[in-house]
Amino acid sequence: MSALLVFESMYGSTAAIAEAVAAGLADLRIPTTVCEVGMAAVPTFHTRPSLLVIGAPTHQRGLSTERTRDVARGDVAETVSRGDGVREWLDQLVGRVSGQPTAVFDTAVAGRLSGSAAATIGKRLTKAGAVLVVPPESFTVTGRSSGLLPDELEHARSWGRSLALFAAAAAAGGS
Repeated sequence: MSALLVFESMYGSTAAIAEAVAAGLADLRIPTTVCEVGMAAVPTFHTRPSLLVIGAPTHQRGLSTERTRDVARGDVAETVSRGDGVREWLDQLVGRVSGQPTAVFDTAVAGRLSGSAAATIGKRLTKAGAVLVVPPESFTVTGRSSGLLPDELEHARSWGRSLALFAAAAAAGGS
């Protein structure tokens, strides 16, 4: 079993969560390739991972757009993700993810009105035929560019460990 974790990150919080999730998967011996979305190849039938994990920051209650990424880039000297985001990458997955075990996460400011990029990703993937092995997960940031709440990295690593267990169970059930 192997995993591919693709993420979009502007200020670094989502990138840090991605690395922590990968560490949790590695704790249970699931080799994971972590890739910033601009560097991620679209999986094909022959390169399909056992588990596809996708994460993104929540922008205006959902996935980032070209406009929201431009606004974010205006806040700092340099962002982690410099080109297209997860929204555009997902467009390339149509017809390629039927039956693909997946998991999704986001980073978002706390609050019931903040929305969820993970929910949007999950809906798009399941509509394309992918199978979510766990519900979408959110990790909390303190503000738009100010970083993660304390303990969110441990939360992410723990989620990665549980994700490995659910993915292994899903794979065993499908065999």
